[in-house]
Amino acid sequence: MAVPICGPCSIAQRDCVYSEEASRNTPAASRQYSQDHIIPSLAAAGTVPTAPLPALPERRESTVHPFHMLTDASSPHPPPAAPVPSASAPHRGPPTPSLMAIAETYQYAHSPDTVASEQLTADMASNRWLDLLATDAAQADANFSLAPSPAPFVDDSSSSASHPHAESRPIGTENQPIAGEVTAGAPALVGTFERHAWSLDQDIKLTSEEANLFRVFAERASQWLDLFDPHKHFSTHAIRLALRNTGLCKAILALCARHRATSLQAGAHAVTPLLSTDSDPSSLAVQYYYETLHYLQIALQYESYTHSEELLVTALVISTYEMLDSSKSNWKRHLKGVFWIQRSQNVNGVSGGLRQSVWWAWLRQDIWAAFRERRRCFSFWRPLVDYPDLSQDELANRIVYLLSQTVNYCAKSDSGDNSAQRRAHLGEALLSELERWKLFLGPGFQALPTPSVDPQSVFTPIWIHPPRYAVSMQIYNFIRILITLHRPVVSSGFDGYLKTQKILHDAVNTICGIAMELRDEGSQIMSAQCLFGAGLCVQDEEKRKTILSLINACETRTGWPMAALRDDLITEWARVT
Repeated sequence: MAVPICGPCSIAQRDCVYSEEASRNTPAASRQYSQDHIIPSLAAAGTVPTAPLPALPERRESTVHPFHMLTDASSPHPPPAAPVPSASAPHRGPPTPSLMAIAETYQYAHSPDTVASEQLTADMASNRWLDLLATDAAQADANFSLAPSPAPFVDDSSSSASHPHAESRPIGTENQPIAGEVTAGAPALVGTFERHAWSLDQDIKLTSEEANLFRVFAERASQWLDLFDPHKHFSTHAIRLALRNTGLCKAILALCARHRATSLQAGAHAVTPLLSTDSDPSSLAVQYYYETLHYLQIALQYESYTHSEELLVTALVISTYEMLDSSKSNWKRHLKGVFWIQRSQNVNGVSGGLRQSVWWAWLRQDIWAAFRERRRCFSFWRPLVDYPDLSQDELANRIVYLLSQTVNYCAKSDSGDNSAQRRAHLGEALLSELERWKLFLGPGFQALPTPSVDPQSVFTPIWIHPPRYAVSMQIYNFIRILITLHRPVVSSGFDGYLKTQKILHDAVNTICGIAMELRDEGSQIMSAQCLFGAGLCVQDEEKRKTILSLINACETRTGWPMAALRDDLITEWARVT
């Protein structure tokens, strides 16, 4: 039976994704929005360059497939085939009643940014995001501008990624035929012609310096993004896309140059390879970042690019670049723009392949930003597959979703319905869901033998392998801490106090014990965030010093700056002394 398309999805030309409850009870007409409220894109504002471009193919009409996402026609990976029911196949049914109750409780509280995103088409979303980046870049650097130019990238002969071909042509058009080669008599070439405007047909030739930085991404920086992905899409598929897309390649070089600069400042023992003696990594990072924005200004004029994997990965890599220097950037605000792009493409936690990996990496970033800002996460997606039907790797990743719901629970409420009884009920539901998740964990999440404990240590080391399972258990205990600290007191007296103290004590010891043995580089960022949570409920001075030293160790292993995190923790401690 055909499913009606709501107003926002009709405007954005994407498929509707209904929850079970919405598909039963909510008529499409009740969710109509006025087209007059659509926010104009940069093109309408006159800020997109007017360089001559080939004629674009007409936007095709989408076919409605409830509960499925649109697939980018330009993606090299075809959409997965619809599963065929089998008697032996596990039943991947609706979520459990507790998970449903949690989701429905949160349904009323979508942020204004989340609601507004439903009206954005792919080109509107990406251009609004670019507008955020460009505006903030211009405010930080008066010399930066996205004024139209036939060759927007800096003419740097040392950077072959800027000029993969010898002839001087606008960036993003390296594969385009010279003007006049395509005539009106060749309409069949239009689709290929457009994609070739931003996707190369041969690998970019990197300089020795750029090759070093590129390898850092493949072997190190991608580990942060691939943490819960057993297929490691960023270190495998994304790097191949980058060699055929100048904008993504520039974004990766910017991230790794920034990482080089922060590694030197942090004194990391495994810093990125040395650059040439006349290269300042900080300046180089800014140069690559600006060049990425210039590329985006041109490429976003092509519809196929606004629906591409390359844009999704570029946006996420830029977000990671800004997270490295979040104290000096508008990274937290730009996360909203990345959400707009993903929403416009119907990308979520079950999109499959690289798109799914991008979504989960973005969610981990948004969770941390939302936690620090005491706001709700932007995402409203919720999983429909129950724990018995998940693999162990999928269970490890699912704890990230539960953390997002916990951050929502801890956020400041603007609904007016924040009674102690309701919050206590929701806190109990979250804890119940958390313990139910734990019931399905296999032996891979259990501790392995460790050497004899140092009698002087205030924490007992805990070794769990593989590292993503260890981080999952840290997040599990981080969630317990957050709910315990934010849930209204439901039991009184000395027994209630002792119970609360035991929960916090056990959670802190587990997080810190795991951190003592967790040396995998890709795990260090989330481990440090969990250590921050553990530090919030520690009063013993010796334990506080140990937690700070463990955060320092995370910084040393990765070169990821954590001074702001340490300073914030010390500030929290000072409030209660």
